Amino acid sequence: MTARTLAVVAVWTATALTACGAEAHLAASAPGSGAPGNPATPVTVTETGSTLMLPYLQQLVGPLKQAYPNITLQPSGGGSGKGMADALAGRVDLGGSDAYLSNIQQQANLDVLDLPVVVSAQAITYNLPGVSDLRLNGDVLARIYRGEITRWNDSAIGALNPGATLPGTSMVPVRRAEPSGDTFIFTQFLSNAVDTWRSTPGYGATINWPSVPGELTAKGNAGMVATCGATPGCVAYVGVSAGRAATAAGLGQALLQNRAGNFLQPTHDTVSAALYNAQQLVPDDLRQSLVFASGANSYPIVNYEYLMVKATQKGAARALAIRTLLAWLVDPAGGSSAEHLGPVNFVALPDGVLAKVKTAIPRITAG
Repeated sequence: MTARTLAVVAVWTATALTACGAEAHLAASAPGSGAPGNPATPVTVTETGSTLMLPYLQQLVGPLKQAYPNITLQPSGGGSGKGMADALAGRVDLGGSDAYLSNIQQQANLDVLDLPVVVSAQAITYNLPGVSDLRLNGDVLARIYRGEITRWNDSAIGALNPGATLPGTSMVPVRRAEPSGDTFIFTQFLSNAVDTWRSTPGYGATINWPSVPGELTAKGNAGMVATCGATPGCVAYVGVSAGRAATAAGLGQALLQNRAGNFLQPTHDTVSAALYNAQQLVPDDLRQSLVFASGANSYPIVNYEYLMVKATQKGAARALAIRTLLAWLVDPAGGSSAEHLGPVNFVALPDGVLAKVKTAIPRITAG
């Protein structure tokens, strides 16, 4: 899978959940039918994983409970690496991740569904008071995270920002301390943009980072924002769901150079542009990279947010609750409404991907 696999412009649907729709959601489904519905008994669905997805899932706890009184969603974050490990081991019902399962992981876990539920992106943030509209590209970021660029007034950064007054502040790269889907998509971007990074250290949720004097590590997106906000000269990769926190911390958001050579920030339009053609190109197993997509208006670090779940569940009520939660989550009139996506800067699944996810959900049944 390459970053050339692209997706279709997502439609940001503003339709609210109607009273009629709520009644339909509350309707119970026949046992074994695969249809969604409200379980006859209370079920708590547990989730760990992506801190990029966590704010989105947290805000859905109440609305989901209102639609389905017997289903309680319990998200708790911990990072994509934890979400993957917990879901594969059966410690939680759902494992959230910004990264899809590797070929080896998928072959070893044939009962696990790897379902994209929403589209997200990653911003490059920086702490340089007085500097705005900063332009960066993959080559400069790779050299920063290799320790080859050590001050903000380096000529390579100046060449991308003609006329800008850049301070001689020391460069402080910040990276994730734990296995992270954010690290996966950031290093995948570097690997696509820079040949030397692709060969080593490459990309993954955990990589052998070059040792850089003065570098810092942080846990979760909240930790990245807090660390960068407290460190003049920092640069960090942060999921867009933490955008409001980053702004409140006084951090700038870089314009990042895409494959076509244009400098863009992650917005609804630039994320949607990176989704062009996905419904034709998305593979049957739904594992697809959207990083460094072609297109003049495509933001270069876009990704699906995945929930991993075992297809075989212990008990019909739990299987029904999980199917119902997932169906509601991807529904443009439910969890994927503009009301819920807007605060975290997410985009709904494109129609072609949504159709395949809706086809996969009924595979979740009682063992």
